[in-house]
Amino acid sequence: MLYIGSFSYNDDSDSKDNYCLMPCVVEAENADEAMDKFASHFQQIRRDSDLLDGAHEIFLDSLTELEGAPSDPVICQWQKIVPAMDGLCSITSALPVTDEDSDFANAYAWGEDEEEHEHADDVDFEDLDDLDDDDLVSQEPFLLF
Repeated sequence: MLYIGSFSYNDDSDSKDNYCLMPCVVEAENADEAMDKFASHFQQIRRDSDLLDGAHEIFLDSLTELEGAPSDPVICQWQKIVPAMDGLCSITSALPVTDEDSDFANAYAWGEDEEEHEHADDVDFEDLDDLDDDDLVSQEPFLLF
């Protein structure tokens, strides 16, 4: 399977509000193996280069699983960055225009117990402009440096 992880972080070396987006793809047997490969890769990048010097928390915005390389285009993630009380906030939808019953592509979300993952629910794009800070949910980092 191919896994596309869409990661983000705030670059703490920049004093202005910012949001760094970092899609990453890997082939793995399952989602857990893909997550382990992503984490190892980011730790290696942190050790071997300065690319992630300003990243202290990396967040997983979405994880998309594909059976193989698609012959037709697939939007793996849609993301909107909006102002919030404490800077910027991200609103994300994985596979926003793919049929939920698709056998070719799946999107995963992690709940309280990170060992359990499930198919992510769709975002209602018509309601996005009505969100306020009380509707926004904090997310635990995928990786801490």
